[in-house]
Amino acid sequence: MIDCSSFYPSTSLADFHAQGHGWADTLVCRLQTAPLPSDAAGSHLWMIIALPLLGAFICGVFGKTLGRANTYLVACGSVAGSFLLSLIILWCVNDYRTVAPNTYGEAFHYAVGWDYGVWFSAGNFRVDFGLMADHLSTSMLLVITGIGFLIHLYSTEYMAHDDGYWRFFAYLNLFVAAMLTLVLGDSLVLLFVGWEGVGMCSYLLIGFWYEDPQKAFAGRKAFITNRIGDFGFLLASFLTVATLTAFIAQAPNDNFSSSRDAAGAASKFKQGLFTRGPLSFAALESFAQAMPSGTDPSRVTLESEIATGPLKGHTYGHILTAILLLFLLGAAGKSAQIPLYVWLPDAMAGPTPVSALIHAATMVTAGVYLFCRMSYLVVLSPFAMAVIAVIGGLTALFAALIAFSQEDMKKVLAYSTVSQLGFMFMAVGSGMFWAAFLHVVTHAFFKACLFLGAGSVMHGNADEGNIRKLGGLKREMKFTWLTFAIATCAITGVVPLSGFFSKDSILHGLHTNHLEQYPAVLHFVWFLGLATAACTAFYMTRLYVLAFEGERAKDARVPHAHESGPAIRLVLGLLAFGSVAAVAWGVPFMDHPSGHEAGVQAPMENYLWPVFNTARQINDRTAFVRSEGEHGLPWGAWGMAWGIALVGTALAFFLYRSFFPARGNKPVPALEPFRKLSFHKFYVDELYDLILIRPIKFISFIFYRVIDAVVIDTIGVRGTAWLTTRFGAMLRYAQSGDAQSYAAVMAVALVAGIVLALWGSM
Repeated sequence: MIDCSSFYPSTSLADFHAQGHGWADTLVCRLQTAPLPSDAAGSHLWMIIALPLLGAFICGVFGKTLGRANTYLVACGSVAGSFLLSLIILWCVNDYRTVAPNTYGEAFHYAVGWDYGVWFSAGNFRVDFGLMADHLSTSMLLVITGIGFLIHLYSTEYMAHDDGYWRFFAYLNLFVAAMLTLVLGDSLVLLFVGWEGVGMCSYLLIGFWYEDPQKAFAGRKAFITNRIGDFGFLLASFLTVATLTAFIAQAPNDNFSSSRDAAGAASKFKQGLFTRGPLSFAALESFAQAMPSGTDPSRVTLESEIATGPLKGHTYGHILTAILLLFLLGAAGKSAQIPLYVWLPDAMAGPTPVSALIHAATMVTAGVYLFCRMSYLVVLSPFAMAVIAVIGGLTALFAALIAFSQEDMKKVLAYSTVSQLGFMFMAVGSGMFWAAFLHVVTHAFFKACLFLGAGSVMHGNADEGNIRKLGGLKREMKFTWLTFAIATCAITGVVPLSGFFSKDSILHGLHTNHLEQYPAVLHFVWFLGLATAACTAFYMTRLYVLAFEGERAKDARVPHAHESGPAIRLVLGLLAFGSVAAVAWGVPFMDHPSGHEAGVQAPMENYLWPVFNTARQINDRTAFVRSEGEHGLPWGAWGMAWGIALVGTALAFFLYRSFFPARGNKPVPALEPFRKLSFHKFYVDELYDLILIRPIKFISFIFYRVIDAVVIDTIGVRGTAWLTTRFGAMLRYAQSGDAQSYAAVMAVALVAGIVLALWGSM
């Protein structure tokens, strides 16, 4: 290890080198020494969000007046500015002396943050507007702004002939701003603002060409499906408030006995809940640290019953599991897991850069980020972890099987995204949070390259996306072919590209980790992961062979393709390079912080060690997740993963390059039923239409015809008017205008009153 304690921002490289340090050590210390004080860096986090937000405003309001070139400059420049600011924050959080204040306990190292004051409050409930960046959120910042900038740059050429360019770039900037809010928010409430923001922007971008009813429907489908998940997110947040409120009223100081000053720690936690509210991530982390397992009469544990409030009588462990499952529902909507994955393939209706932005860099990884951010809560519920892992495994395999027979390039890639997200959820369910996030990063590079490569293919083929009508693009679009081939090798798991190590780290974790109360679950999910890896190699090779090898179909839209322009080629080249270079994050060669006996770890695991340290400490205490990992390099697992990728690739290459062309591309009768099931997506959309959409439409029709039209309009509105009219007509006869008649009526009424009074007194 390098001792950088004597290195300060004011120390020059030459002076530090003169003290006897090598130039390499000097450079490392410079990169590990923050250029700004913690409070200065934290107080300017808002600028990372403000730049693309300002860009969205300028493009949306003045874009049509500014013209194309100026709109492109504003849109791309705002995201590039956020990227540069994110690099500075990355530099800052690499310094251990950089700390973010924590109202609930000890300050966070390797982090910067700032509390901007009360956002809103209701009674004793309060939410502050606060931002925080640590190693996890900073990595996401670089992915969002870096790849987001490349997608913006790509769009300047791809959308060059669209009349709504100014609106498109306003939506793109707004999308980036919403995702940055999601990542930088230091509470569930602010994260939910970004969560809803990306949902709204996805609706706007997927249905960007709203003149086409099918594309407009796809945008509505995405919006409504995500609202189902968001309902689960809200319920989970409400339960979290009730749980923490009950805990703070019930827990004794002994729950904080791990601290040197238990009473002081308890008091600080209570004060934090009062001053900043219970939905801050710092509050949730402190709650997780103070919540032991087992039975202890002197403490509140997971097995303890809640004593007060609306959750009285339920155990903390059961409520925590319910909270995590509701968050899983929210994550399933945003990150396209069973049963809410159906919106993502239809999101291909939007322009191709939108698909790349949604699938690779932003929205669909929000659910994975949420669980990584709350890893300390996830490890407290082995049942929730088992459900997350199973949902991820089933989604990964199911989506891969659907991708087998799809004929549209973007549809194949869409189901591939759903499948790869399943891998990330498998990692979360097995406690391999760093592996899940490593796959987020590597997937961002190669999936963005694949989607933008598909856009380049369509751009050069008159918007033809049917892979059965393409072919021969290897000769006509050589640069697009090269970058697409590199990204295809990365996602299939070819050594030494990035996808191999990120995917294998997940599979290896599933194989070596065990949930204490559900020992067979992760082994079952491991088999699902192996099958999915083989399927991924098969359908991606099929896509590549049909689009780039062979001959073009006679009924293709154009007889020859043309290569894309310089902006598209530049972006594809950078993303292809990233698909290779990102392997540096996954190769295990660094010393383990626990000592040499614990083996080595990948740079991503080492980098995220401070973020997941609390979850690791909690698991050491509860032993809910047990690991039987190897101390050396997993050569056996690597060999198996390499073999699986080779088998799937070789089989697809043989079938679609030799076998089917020799048969005149006629289908195999024995496989035709499965092909039809896969092509029609196993009729899940039709099933949803039958059991959900049609009944809801029928109930809506009944409410419209019976409740609205008959009860409200006819009886309530028209009936009231009819009764008033008839009653008024009857009273009209009593209003004759004759004074003698009025006097007679008054006299009769007076006599009647006297008679009733006398009768009542008898």
